[in-house]
Amino acid sequence: MRVADIMSGRPVTVPPTATLGTVARMLALHGVTALPVVDGHDRVVGIIGEADLIAHGITAPDGGLADPVGAVMGHRTVVVHPETGLAEAGEVFATTSYKSIPVVDAADQVVGIVSRSDLVRALGRGDDELEQDITDLLARCGVRECRVRVRNGVVSVAGPVAAADLTTIIELVSATPGVNAVHAG
Repeated sequence: MRVADIMSGRPVTVPPTATLGTVARMLALHGVTALPVVDGHDRVVGIIGEADLIAHGITAPDGGLADPVGAVMGHRTVVVHPETGLAEAGEVFATTSYKSIPVVDAADQVVGIVSRSDLVRALGRGDDELEQDITDLLARCGVRECRVRVRNGVVSVAGPVAAADLTTIIELVSATPGVNAVHAG
């Protein structure tokens, strides 16, 4: 699976000139924890999240809700691409404090956002959903003659497949989030 399979497309973004009050309202309205900050070309220049707002003291009596995002946002932004694998995205989440990561295309324009909860949902899929996803994956790869069964995250793949193709199938299926093991035969 790739980030494109689990990301939220068309994320809400803000320019660096937006106020922190606007950001607070947008976070609450959309039920998200962070927003990508983009320039006039939809390229990510930073990220602003709940922690940034709280650290800036917006809850204080004279909180800076009128301050611009550009003065507070995190400038060290990690991004991923739609084709990034979930294992790589998981590594970013595991090694940083980010809860959300902007997804950018080849022109560095924001096309989505992926969150830790998106990744956990992908990993926590049930056997029936996982079975369907793997069947669909194999069909997209031109493998239609295989039978796929999933029980407790263990995938059994059976059918008339050449040995060379079987190795590729096992690699594809093994890389699918939620798969604990693959048995072929």
